Amino acid sequence: MENAQSWLDNLKLRISYGITGNAGGTSAYSTTTQAYVYTANGISINGKIVPFTQYTGTYGSSDLGWEKSYNWNIGLDFGILNNRIDGSIEWFKTKTDGLLFKRILPISSGLTGWGSPLSIWQNIAETSNQGVEAIFNSRNIQRKDFTWSTTLSVTWSKEKIESLPDGDLISENLFVGQPINAIYGYKYQGLWGSDTPQETLDAYGVSPGFIKIETLDKNGDGGVHKYNTDDRQILGHTNPDWIIGLNNSFTYKNLDLSVFAMARYGQTINSDLIGYYTAEQSVTKNQLAGIDYWTENNQGAYFPRPGTGTEQGTVYPSLRVRDGSFIKIKNITLGYTLPTKISRKALMEKCRIYATAYNPFIYVKDKQLKGTDPEMNGSDAFPTYKQFVFGVNLTF
Repeated sequence: MENAQSWLDNLKLRISYGITGNAGGTSAYSTTTQAYVYTANGISINGKIVPFTQYTGTYGSSDLGWEKSYNWNIGLDFGILNNRIDGSIEWFKTKTDGLLFKRILPISSGLTGWGSPLSIWQNIAETSNQGVEAIFNSRNIQRKDFTWSTTLSVTWSKEKIESLPDGDLISENLFVGQPINAIYGYKYQGLWGSDTPQETLDAYGVSPGFIKIETLDKNGDGGVHKYNTDDRQILGHTNPDWIIGLNNSFTYKNLDLSVFAMARYGQTINSDLIGYYTAEQSVTKNQLAGIDYWTENNQGAYFPRPGTGTEQGTVYPSLRVRDGSFIKIKNITLGYTLPTKISRKALMEKCRIYATAYNPFIYVKDKQLKGTDPEMNGSDAFPTYKQFVFGVNLTF
């Protein structure tokens, strides 16, 4: 250790273990049986209005319990070279028993509300999540008039469902060995061309310009059959395998500049924006202009032939499932602080003028997502957008 004293400033090992319980997203009274009593407008028996009660929403469960998470965390904090470089590396593992999930009861249970199935909260699964988180801080240059510092954060994680009481729950999109947020559906493989033999088209029940999906072997047919629900498969998951953040900060005299970049890798998204073009033949619904759709002269297109959307509505959602990996510049800020002697003449202690650009640049791995931002997992409800802000910070 004496040899390390010249360059090692800090080294600390942390180990922790704990058990936590939580309500799994349930709110007060949301797990009880919900019913509505009709009094004035009840049912008529022998000419008299009699009140009655109707189930609605959620059916209670007497076996419901807390989710229990068993957490391991092992971390290493360090600082070297007079703390010019410091950071931490952590390994974590969480195993959760009795995962709370809101299921829809089958009609055959007899528990319905006005003919619609009720939902029930149940402890139905065991899950695990493990990974590594690392943060590195580096003071690259420290001079009187110029400084440059960097912060790098990297996270890798892997989540999966360890067990379910009755195996895979396709209706709830839960699969043993897969993450909770798995995407299950048909796998898009392009479009059928006009050069495809008619007997092949007939075997799959398609026409030129229709969506081609990956069909799975069924009873030894080699996957040659008309599309059906047995062709659905796990397409990915919305949780990224890797999340990376990189921030660089610079100062030169009174100027300051910071650039923050981020990346996600290994996530699959279901893009609402790609789904805007429906290929339907309708006099009441407009279709987007500029779409790369199939024609006899454009057989390498991504979207199917116009007017065929209704015929292939079952597999149409396969168009929207894409690789959501991306790299983006999250923000850039450039500022200038007025010299103290100038700001004090204006009766200010400090005056800083700055400009910030949010989401100015983005690179997507999947070319079909070009022009979109996968950060929101394909949702168009709250899309991110480019924004430019100019401001002044005044201190009196």
